[in-house]
Amino acid sequence: MSPQNLRETLISRTITVIANEGLDKTTTKAITKDTGINEAYIYRQFSDKSDMLAKTFEVLDEELVAKTMEHLPVMYMRELDYELRCRIFFSQIWKFLLGNRDKCLAFVRYYYSPYFSKYSATSHKNRYIPVVEKFKEAFKQEADVWMILNHILNVMLDFAVKVHNNQMPDKDIYAEHVFRVVYASVKQYFKERDEEYAV
Repeated sequence: MSPQNLRETLISRTITVIANEGLDKTTTKAITKDTGINEAYIYRQFSDKSDMLAKTFEVLDEELVAKTMEHLPVMYMRELDYELRCRIFFSQIWKFLLGNRDKCLAFVRYYYSPYFSKYSATSHKNRYIPVVEKFKEAFKQEADVWMILNHILNVMLDFAVKVHNNQMPDKDIYAEHVFRVVYASVKQYFKERDEEYAV
C-alpha cells in the first residue's frame, strides 16, 4: 500500500470510528482493527492522535468547503428571488449532510470538541475565507458574514445529526422546517437589490 493510500485508509477508518464510537473511543487500536494495518504505521503518517484527528477533520472540512463553493453560483442567479436561491443552495448542502452519515457525525463530534478549538479553529476559519468573500457580495455591509455562515452551519449540522440519530425523520416536511429556520434568521441581512453587488 502506497503512503498516500495508507493515509487515506487511516483517515477513512478514523471517520468511521469517530462517527460510530465517539472521540474518546477513537484509539489507534480501534482505527487499525480489521484493516491489516499495524498501529505503528499511524505514527509514520501522523505525529500523534491529536494530529491524526485534526488531519481527519481537515479532510472533512475541505470537502464541505468544496461542496459549498460548488453550489454557490446559484446565489447569483438574478432571475430568481433570494428565497428561491437560498432554498436551492440549502437543499444541495442538506442532501450532502444527510447522504454522508459517518462524515457528518465525525465532523460534528470533532467540531464541538476541545480538539477543534485547540488544533483546528484557526485553520477552519482560514479555509472558509473564500466562502465568506463570495457571500459578502450578497449581504449588507454591516452584516458579519462569518457569524452568519457559522449560524447556518450550526443549525444544519444540529438537525442533520437529529436525522442520523433517528430523532427526526428524513422527510421533505422536516427539511422545509430546517430551511425556514435558517432563512428566517438570515433574510434580514440580504441587500435589498441585486444591483448593489457584482456577480
